[in-house]
Amino acid sequence: MKQLATSVSRGKRKITLTIGIPAFNEEKTISDLLKAILQQQLDNVVLKEIIVNVSGSTDSTEAHVKKMVNVDSRIKLISNRKREGKASALNDILQEAHCDILLFIDGDVMLEKDSIPNLLNSFFQGDKVGICTGNTMPLKQRGGFFEFTSLFIRSLHHELCNYLMSRGLVPKVDGSFYAIRRDILNCFPLKVISDDEYASLLAQKKGYRIVYVPNALVYVKDPSSFYGFVEWQKRVISGQMFMKKHFNYRVPTMQASVATYCWLRLWKKHKRKAFSIIALLFLGGISFILAFITYIRNEVPYIY
Repeated sequence: MKQLATSVSRGKRKITLTIGIPAFNEEKTISDLLKAILQQQLDNVVLKEIIVNVSGSTDSTEAHVKKMVNVDSRIKLISNRKREGKASALNDILQEAHCDILLFIDGDVMLEKDSIPNLLNSFFQGDKVGICTGNTMPLKQRGGFFEFTSLFIRSLHHELCNYLMSRGLVPKVDGSFYAIRRDILNCFPLKVISDDEYASLLAQKKGYRIVYVPNALVYVKDPSSFYGFVEWQKRVISGQMFMKKHFNYRVPTMQASVATYCWLRLWKKHKRKAFSIIALLFLGGISFILAFITYIRNEVPYIY
């Protein structure tokens, strides 16, 4: 794998790619996602397989995947009746993936036309690139408070990653859409919520760089209710606490100085939305308290 970029540059071979998709009740999006993947134009990359792990779904997600299996033989289905968490679903995919690069995409993601080639191009920058992470933004909905908060949080992530990259620091990996060299990772601990940050930690330990790719753009539908928003943020924060406790790893975007600088930049950009930003801070505080309670009770919400 260390010779991957060199071999490609000399024309000896193309990189092999496996795409892994954990899916739970994604009947509304899974077919469109698979079709969008098949339409991506890949250069110097051979798409070997698309592995969809449908775990514990109670809708017609599995039926939609089976139809797509008949469309393209590279699409493979893993069917699990029991839902055991994202880490478990990813581990099943890892066992089946025999490739140079493994790209993880959540089942509710919508791709831009060139999202995947834009992401993978960063691997040709040199042998030391271990993970490439994309730019996840929210789908436009009906407007209102929760659409703004989602946009603010996603934009903050974008600002933070650009800031960290510009200073030669490690950006935050986004679990919705990231690619990793296959030999970096064998399995995820089952109770890890932040699979993206665990992968980032392993890559860094092996001397690899983490690259944020702003033009590898994808979209997701974020929560649009008080309960959904708080649960989302509680899960994210408790996952970061878990990483700190068990692996002594601090997520890059948790650095107070960096986060404050980027937050203030966004505040100035959206100063007309000052009330909404203050409300967002309040919700963030509630989410942090609930995450901390979850953390000290050892009630890790790894099944979601």
